Amino acid sequence: MEQQSPALIDWQPAVEAGELGLWDLRPKLETVHHSPTWKQRLGFPDPHAADSTHFWRCRVHPDDLEPMLDAMRAHLRGTEPRYEAVFRLRSNGSGYRRLHSRGRVVARAEGGQALRIVGTMIDLTDRPATPGGGLPAGPRGPTAGQPLDLPFHLLLGATPGACGNTAQGRERERLFGLVEDLILDSLAQLRTLGR
Repeated sequence: MEQQSPALIDWQPAVEAGELGLWDLRPKLETVHHSPTWKQRLGFPDPHAADSTHFWRCRVHPDDLEPMLDAMRAHLRGTEPRYEAVFRLRSNGSGYRRLHSRGRVVARAEGGQALRIVGTMIDLTDRPATPGGGLPAGPRGPTAGQPLDLPFHLLLGATPGACGNTAQGRERERLFGLVEDLILDSLAQLRTLGR
């Protein structure tokens, strides 16, 4: 029987409950995929579809956008070992939510350009999320809805034994090794917040 990392066991209920959001960003495609329950928690339709990065950037509070982007750029340049930012994001139904996001580049092109960044997000807002109408279902932006090969939350959510020594299994283990500390930090923060 294959042994599972304790972190793998701990994070899945938090993702399924929408307390821990996972995201998978493809900068070159300008596309991001969020874990479905997280998108639903924030009140956005099409929980399983990818969205354009513009759709998410325009929802960041104007006072928080540049610091958030600066943190992302510093990590993309390699001057910071990971991306980390706290910012307000306008949800669909419950106003601005204060979020803490962490991420790491997991794939770069030969020239060093980031191809894929994966990360976590937690909601620091004291009041409960009350998702509601506002945004219709359907694509949001020119690259919205584009499928991503094995988005982060689906890849990590796969049962370890079911993946075996397949390409999916190897990719799962590689990604988890690269972002395990981000997940553990987010889980520790959730415990501190009493969730």
